Amino acid sequence: MIKDEILALCELTNDLLYHKIPKDKLHYYIDESLKIGRMAGKEFKGRDILSLCKEHNIELEFIKESKKTYGVSFRAQVEMDKKHTKIWLYEGSILELSDHSSFEGKKPIDFKKALEIHLSHEFFHYLEFINNDFVSDQLDPLVTMKLPYFTRKARINRCSEIGAHAFAKELLGLEELPNIYDYYYLINSGKTTKKEFYDMINRYEKLLEE
Repeated sequence: MIKDEILALCELTNDLLYHKIPKDKLHYYIDESLKIGRMAGKEFKGRDILSLCKEHNIELEFIKESKKTYGVSFRAQVEMDKKHTKIWLYEGSILELSDHSSFEGKKPIDFKKALEIHLSHEFFHYLEFINNDFVSDQLDPLVTMKLPYFTRKARINRCSEIGAHAFAKELLGLEELPNIYDYYYLINSGKTTKKEFYDMINRYEKLLEE
């Protein structure tokens, strides 16, 4: 089982500003993002995500086929404003994920669980939006440029993704952060190898131990 902190770092490395994060701040961004997501998840723990979407008047549209743009598969898309939120769910892409979710003796997740994971993820972003309280805004900004009379700061947007993963794990009672299934999919579909995956995990474990 891979620790939440490692899978959170896997997500954080996708941020455009990751290379500017000081090593001594990695734990801060990871731990605080996980904490925020977990706390939000505990408020709804045990609730059915479809029921939550209905209660919050979130419109769901299920689309049978997959959606790919430049070779990237989309499983869900969301449109939000203060009056209305709509989530499009691409059943073909979600089914592909569930079909490729077994790994080294672990049972695959079924379509329903894969769907719940994606809905939970988007529901967390919905909560951020309606409360105007994004994870990245709750954390320290990153100094990207410092001159004698000028300092430029920016937010680490991927912290919201880490929060969403932690929220889904807490809400659904998952064993690991759900972005683990993205890696299982990549391995089982031949887009990466087990060796490359474990090399990455080992590299990130060492980085967080430094």
